[in-house]
Amino acid sequence: MQPAILTQAPRCQAKTLAGTLCQAPAVSGRRRCRMHGRTNPGPPIGNRNAWKHGARSAEKRALLATIRELDRF
Repeated sequence: MQPAILTQAPRCQAKTLAGTLCQAPAVSGRRRCRMHGRTNPGPPIGNRNAWKHGARSAEKRALLATIRELDRF
């Protein structure tokens, strides 16, 4: 038997694969439960961790275009 506070809590509004709504209690102040609430905010703003090398950067392309243009003469 669940405590009354859990039975009266708002329910998660996420849709399951079966097409029904999730029956877990929502996190306080949110519309989703802890499993559907996306606690991870995503990558940091201005993520430089994805930068592997400068081979395709705009600066490198501009430099190569200049070199190609000068090499034509």
